[in-house]
Amino acid sequence: MAKRFPERLPESIQQDPDRGAERRVYDALSQLPDSFTIFYSVAWLGRTDAGAQDGEADFVVAHPDLGILVLEVKGGGICFDAASGAWSSTNRHGQTFEIKDPAEQARRNKYALLRKLQELPGWGNRWVTLGHAVVLPDVTLPGGPLRPDLPAEILMDHHQLQQMEAAIGRAFAYWQQEDARGQGLGSGGMQLLTNLLGRSFQLRTPLGVALAADEARIVELTEEQMRILDVLSQQRRAAIQGCAGSGKTMLALEKARRLAAEGFQVLLTCFNIALARYLQERAPQGVHVAHFHGLCEELADQAALPLTQPQDDLQTYYDHTLPDYLLDAVDRLGPQFDAIVVDEGQDFKENWWLGLQYLLRDREQGIFYVFFDDNQNLYQGVDHIPGIIDQRPYSLQENCRNTRSIHRLVSRFHPAGTTIRCRGPAGREPEWIPYQSEAEMLRLLRSKLHQLVNEEGIAPGDLVILTPRAERRSALKEGTQLGNFVLTRKPLPRGANQLWVTTIHAFKGLERPVVLLAEIDDRAGHNRETLFYVGCSRARAHLLLFHDRSMDPATLTVTG
Repeated sequence: MAKRFPERLPESIQQDPDRGAERRVYDALSQLPDSFTIFYSVAWLGRTDAGAQDGEADFVVAHPDLGILVLEVKGGGICFDAASGAWSSTNRHGQTFEIKDPAEQARRNKYALLRKLQELPGWGNRWVTLGHAVVLPDVTLPGGPLRPDLPAEILMDHHQLQQMEAAIGRAFAYWQQEDARGQGLGSGGMQLLTNLLGRSFQLRTPLGVALAADEARIVELTEEQMRILDVLSQQRRAAIQGCAGSGKTMLALEKARRLAAEGFQVLLTCFNIALARYLQERAPQGVHVAHFHGLCEELADQAALPLTQPQDDLQTYYDHTLPDYLLDAVDRLGPQFDAIVVDEGQDFKENWWLGLQYLLRDREQGIFYVFFDDNQNLYQGVDHIPGIIDQRPYSLQENCRNTRSIHRLVSRFHPAGTTIRCRGPAGREPEWIPYQSEAEMLRLLRSKLHQLVNEEGIAPGDLVILTPRAERRSALKEGTQLGNFVLTRKPLPRGANQLWVTTIHAFKGLERPVVLLAEIDDRAGHNRETLFYVGCSRARAHLLLFHDRSMDPATLTVTG
């Protein structure tokens, strides 16, 4: 059986009455020998002198020795009017629809795929047999050519679906005769093609020790997330809205990786410094990662702009001064990127988007994706990007980060919490730990840390302590000793007994197997429910909440 991408058709396609012809072709191609690889419903973005260009194909058939064949499928009864040049299809209900010229579609997409392959790093000067064919699975062909550009060798009908290996072999033989220089892909070419068009990938979460039953699982992209990746392969600009844990950061990183693999110069940016560090560690070559204000300072320095950080009024500096310098830097340096991917976009101010847009080489048609969660809007940023992305956002409504126990708590702080699905294991119930004074909270923290690390075997690197307070107002300061552990405000602690403590704000977009949420009291701020939503959702497998004794956990819920 041939290797297929995807290995199984999504339920939405299996149930779609308009996809019957494609399903039959998919089933027929699946019976090809295992030396063949089949890609179904693929799309890509290429580059031309005029800017980005779309490409797509119903099927791409690849073989290491034979080459590549692009298939265009047209279902129903088929009619071609030579006088008008119009094509039409009639379905089983007798309804007739105008369709595109299948020969022209197949030919155009074949050359678009060739250009895309030639852009790939590593493709080099390969001269591969690359052909196209038209499949009409609901008709019986009379034999012979239908038109000069549709010889019998590259046509397949209902009967030939039952003999697909012979039909595919005949089409490959036709194109090999047309281009004597053509040759197979070889293993290297097959790998490059699979990296470009292959749809499935898996992301593994780290293993815990005591929480191994929950943590030792593979996080597979859901059909919902696969749909978003499919959408992004066909659109230059889109906003993607998702709840906490819906995989927005994974998708942003994967989309940036795919764009870089296709030869684009990509900027992956976010608001938080810690999240930018996380993305930098995982982003491949060709993806430039920077948090927004670091990007502004970096380009201002390259443009030799006289940038000085003030001692006071830092809010104006970050909200207005640095974004203005970004525009000035682009004026001097020129555009820098083909594509921009923004994670945690809800934290971006309205006036920041213009500078990012001007970084694109093609301001009107350049690739621009924004991933955001409007329920994590701690900084009261904009919820739309006028003039850049005007259409409604696509929505992710499945939590694939947290256990179901943590999800039930997090969903209490989301306006649409009851509609969000969770696909994780059951997990431990969150622990609510009340305290009456700051000293008691520190004592309880010390005791729990000892239990988690020394008795339950949790690695210190799998823990983080989050607080709603900045260090100057917090009891959890740099160097604070809690038993054998020393707290540090620096990410990625070096010492074996160091534990990272940071603010909920600074940890947005990140996660840990175990989160200890501390200093929860009336001083948490007016947006306490949002802080709960962000803070609690950072825990993948276990959550502990240290709260003032006067607070009743049962009454905590979203307020608007």
